[in-house]
Amino acid sequence: MFVKKLVERASKKQHIGSISSLRPENVSPRLAFHYGVPADAALLAYDPVLHVLAVATRNGQIKLFGRDNTQALLQSPSPLPSRFLQFAEGQGVLLNVNTQNQIEVWDIDAKKLCYLHPAEKAITAFSVLQKSFYIYVGDSSGSVSPLKLDLAQRCLADLPYWIPFTESYGSTTSAGNDVEVVFVSPQPLSESNRVLIIFRDGVMSLWDIKASKAVSISGKTTQQQSQKEAKNVTSACWVCAKGSKIAIGYDNGDLYIWAIPEVTSTQNSSSMGGQNLPIQRLNLGYKLDKLPIVSLQWIPSDGKAGRLYINGFNDHGHLFQVLILNEESESRIVKMVLPIAESCQGMELVTGLSDPNKHRQSALALLLKSGHICLYDDSEIERYLLHSQSRSPPTLPNCSYVKLPYGDSGISVAKFYTSNPAALASLDEDYFSSATKYPCLFSMKGKGQTLTSFTNIHKTRNLYITGHLDGTISFWDASCPHLLQIFMIKQQNKDDTSTGNPITSLQFDMSSSILLSGERSGMVHIITFKKDSSDNIFSFLNAKQGDNYDVRSIKLKGAVTTMSSISKSKHFAVGTEKGIVSVINVEDATILYQEQFECRLPGGIASLQFEIYSHNGYDKDILIIAMEDSSIFVIEEETGKLLNPNPVQTDKPSKAILLQMLELSPIDTPAVSDNQDTVSKESLLLLCTENAIRLFSLGHAIQGTKKIINKKKLSSCCCFASLIHSSSNDIGLILVFSNGKLEIRSLPDLSLLKDAFLRGFVYSRNLNSSSSITCSSDGEAILINGEETYFFSTLCQDEIYRHVDSISTVYRKENSTREDSSFVVKSPKEKKKGLFGMIMKDNKGSKSKESDAIGSEQCIATTSEELASIFSSTNFAPPSEGRNSSLRDDENAELDIDDIDIDDNPQKPKGPHFPGLSKDKISKGLQTLKGKLKPKTEEKISSGNKKTEDETSVSQVDQIKMKYGYANTTNDDSTSVTKMIGNKLQENMKKLEGINLRAADMASGAQSFSTMAKELLRTTKNEKGTS
Repeated sequence: MFVKKLVERASKKQHIGSISSLRPENVSPRLAFHYGVPADAALLAYDPVLHVLAVATRNGQIKLFGRDNTQALLQSPSPLPSRFLQFAEGQGVLLNVNTQNQIEVWDIDAKKLCYLHPAEKAITAFSVLQKSFYIYVGDSSGSVSPLKLDLAQRCLADLPYWIPFTESYGSTTSAGNDVEVVFVSPQPLSESNRVLIIFRDGVMSLWDIKASKAVSISGKTTQQQSQKEAKNVTSACWVCAKGSKIAIGYDNGDLYIWAIPEVTSTQNSSSMGGQNLPIQRLNLGYKLDKLPIVSLQWIPSDGKAGRLYINGFNDHGHLFQVLILNEESESRIVKMVLPIAESCQGMELVTGLSDPNKHRQSALALLLKSGHICLYDDSEIERYLLHSQSRSPPTLPNCSYVKLPYGDSGISVAKFYTSNPAALASLDEDYFSSATKYPCLFSMKGKGQTLTSFTNIHKTRNLYITGHLDGTISFWDASCPHLLQIFMIKQQNKDDTSTGNPITSLQFDMSSSILLSGERSGMVHIITFKKDSSDNIFSFLNAKQGDNYDVRSIKLKGAVTTMSSISKSKHFAVGTEKGIVSVINVEDATILYQEQFECRLPGGIASLQFEIYSHNGYDKDILIIAMEDSSIFVIEEETGKLLNPNPVQTDKPSKAILLQMLELSPIDTPAVSDNQDTVSKESLLLLCTENAIRLFSLGHAIQGTKKIINKKKLSSCCCFASLIHSSSNDIGLILVFSNGKLEIRSLPDLSLLKDAFLRGFVYSRNLNSSSSITCSSDGEAILINGEETYFFSTLCQDEIYRHVDSISTVYRKENSTREDSSFVVKSPKEKKKGLFGMIMKDNKGSKSKESDAIGSEQCIATTSEELASIFSSTNFAPPSEGRNSSLRDDENAELDIDDIDIDDNPQKPKGPHFPGLSKDKISKGLQTLKGKLKPKTEEKISSGNKKTEDETSVSQVDQIKMKYGYANTTNDDSTSVTKMIGNKLQENMKKLEGINLRAADMASGAQSFSTMAKELLRTTKNEKGTS
């Protein structure tokens, strides 16, 4: 039954019949699935808890790769490049910062953009606090602002706490222009207390979050005095689990290890002075070639020595090295150079993606400049470093590239045949459930796919045939978007060597099981598959190489450009780039006749079509020929006699894309002129070129005259066109443009029904490039561009592919268990335990392993609560311009008397909080309030005792006066009311000054108490020493 439906669908392309055109409600263009790595990949991010790798592109796309061959494509509303990309680990949230300084919050379970947070200044540093879900954002002005990530709402919230450049940098008089923050990260083991800020000019500031001050500033003297040449920081990373060392890379190739004060070393020191010289300089060859250290990553090991991955490149060279870095001592440097072919744009250490059976296998994923991803086995890297100094050093680790499963040779031409979607419903679930039978995209094994025994040929519903640049022809099971190779034919010479000639044309006749292939060398192969007793034509795919098919070949002049055959016919036509049309007998591969035609453009024959032309009551078998320059010739099928000595030509030569004959009834023929044909049916020629679509009268074309029935100019360059049919035999036209745009048009009026855009798709006509487009008769298109494949659907029908939802789910929220997460964070809104509770908890935490785990979770929760308490309070006056969109329009903000809430009671839960309160704003508010009250008071006086709407306004003023202890004096004028409000504001300002004085007294008392405590401690130690 399936074969019958497949043959019927394939035969639709032979004879169209009277047209019933597609309607807009029949069309639904959509991307069904995206497979592979996007061509313009630029950034990497990895979630080690969920084992999800994210690849951001330069056009606003983010590709996700998960376990078990799962993949998903996210698309931002704006096609903007990504600047930063990070996960909220274990929570299914991905944060992306684009070049317009917008922070996108993505839910990778729902695969949608949940929130877009704008920033007013250029974001130059971005760091997610994984254990508390706060974010540090450094900007171009040198300031750092924390943001709160709301996991429930999947959104970001601004906080009043911030770190101004003037407070964290130290002495700003010596600051140059390079003051932007390039690195911001919490200090390990002290995430709730310290954050390290590194500026572009090399200055490092260790910031105490609670005290809201810098406790250590270093790097400045070395940068400004020790170096004769100016240099800027380009990368940094921690290289110690305790947070006492950090590696910093510079744009001139320098790589320094700096010491960072630990919490214990700064508790008893009030000096902000730091080290002026690094503790270690690493001479690794980057400075010799002046290669900027673009990125650094440190991987701790079980011992005291970790691995430091160093990536440096510029326009003139690149270098990627891995070295062993000892935490305790400056031992001899053990390093290795990874021989990558091009510069590296990003690196991540991933696990669980390379092999479904080896979830613990770690791979170093490197994103190269070309957009390709190469993989190294990290265990091999570690083994090489440990044994490189031995007498028999190991070989360098092997590199494998993330490639499509089509083999090492690219696809040059393809054909796609689909079945009725209803037939897919009968397939067994277990046929698709096993992910291990599909090739793993991130496998570090050989990428050349090996054919295994395929016992489910009868369950194949979609057949995809590809011709490759090396002469190979492959058959794929496309029932699922994960293509599975089930058969392969490799053409060989007499000495059993591969021909290696690219396949340039394919034609497959389902009913006769004959495959025609043409090569660039001019060879044409007629592959006839033997039929068995079963009704399934795919049974031949189980055969071994050459056992179940016969091959006959013939050599023609020029590269084969196109072929055409008709079902159950004994001959077929072949066109070459030299303009020669050859009609060949199928049985003995002999040439019946050849004709050569002139062409105004190089390329020869573009399209061939066998048709039956009805005229004056009789049918004639004809062969229609479209040249590369869009010239149209018509010849007799049997003899090759030319029927139109004067070919139909376009005014300007344009590359022909599609040629097809249509038969229309008079009601279908568009009225483009006053004279209408009175024939019962009119045969038309549909010609699609790069820049236009035309409908010609076939009868006039045979007579040598050009009669255009309809014409539509195209907005961009078209590279592919095909007819599509709905289940009710409605017909339409799909166009694919070289910039990724797709259009579906009706026939014969050529009106646009719907369009879509494949972001990132760029079609290349280079013969050596791996770009191909094919479309089935029911509008299912497969587009290949480099190392990515687009599965695109056009019609409103059931999904033609099975299990698209399961293979596109890289993470599902309801399936995530507590064991999969490395931490559990409680809501910051819970009640704090208090200092005594924390001490008691710490004293009891070592009783058992279970209590240790509980104590760890409570400690994380306490850290989150502490940060919530600190960040919710204002530590410095906010900048002149608000940090969020809600505070941008200060001029239009009205000041209400209720906005000022000052109480004489000094006991506040989190200290005084006066965001946005200034004299300028108070003055503006008074003027606004005065302008509102004055006209209303004048209207009240003029109206006498008449009750109008003005009484409501005056009553509002009375309510304000009564609230603040003044009598209801409605006869007072507006001046007295304004004066009373001004007096109240002056009293509030005095209260503010009093609060500031009390705060200063308390700070002075605390300092005195601290000094007295230190003196008492010193005295006690001296007494113990003397005794």
